[in-house]
Amino acid sequence: MKKLSYLLILSLSIILLGSCSKDDAVIEPENNKILIAKATLSDKGEISILGDKELSIGYQKVYIQFKKNGQLQSSGNLSFSPIMDMGTMTHGAPSSVLKYTATTKSFEAYVVFTMSSGESGSWALKFQVNGEEVSVPVVVKAAATGNVPVKTVTASNGKRYVLALVQPTAPKTGMNELEVMVFLRETMFSFPEQNGLTFDFNPQMTSMNHGSPNNEAPVGLGNGRYKGKVNFTMTGDWRLFFNLKEGNTELAKDVFLDILF
Repeated sequence: MKKLSYLLILSLSIILLGSCSKDDAVIEPENNKILIAKATLSDKGEISILGDKELSIGYQKVYIQFKKNGQLQSSGNLSFSPIMDMGTMTHGAPSSVLKYTATTKSFEAYVVFTMSSGESGSWALKFQVNGEEVSVPVVVKAAATGNVPVKTVTASNGKRYVLALVQPTAPKTGMNELEVMVFLRETMFSFPEQNGLTFDFNPQMTSMNHGSPNNEAPVGLGNGRYKGKVNFTMTGDWRLFFNLKEGNTELAKDVFLDILF
């Protein structure tokens, strides 16, 4: 009986070890990423796109893994851009350069998707990998009901700006870290990060006709990022109003992003 139990345990151990081979894993489980899309390259290469969650409208980090001959690569000439094909026209979206990070064993970047996939068009991430070009289709879902995490606005100077919510990602009652990013829509494919702006900030729960105390307007951190604090005194539908200024010039008034929790 003991011999039978030993053989059974040994067999199970062999099966488990085989199923947990590192070659089968894209990102190690403790990093809790999901596979969004994958594409093969020439010369036995492979691109994998991962995320913290499924892609949706707004700011989102992406993690790109590049394999060659089955081995993860930590260097290489990699770049990418998000492209929306609307049939009669195409356009891009704000995004960052890819930078390798050892902790996730991937090239990390962010994308700010300004619209969802669907009847209006389809998204793809277009990669250049060591001189080879590959376009990987991805699905971008609509924001959760009641949420508006990104807004494009025409300013008083005639320029178009994109305002995106970065934090809070999991809003809670009480004080929350607030972070937004601002981009200039220079062309349909160029969205440089914008620094040197100032904000007036006013969160309102419009359905209840009240605001909240002790909020901190976002201030610039560089790289297009602005950080402050927002106080949610109760759960529900919150509208975050921003006035954007450049020096003494008010660029836009009452630009809003919505959070429902």
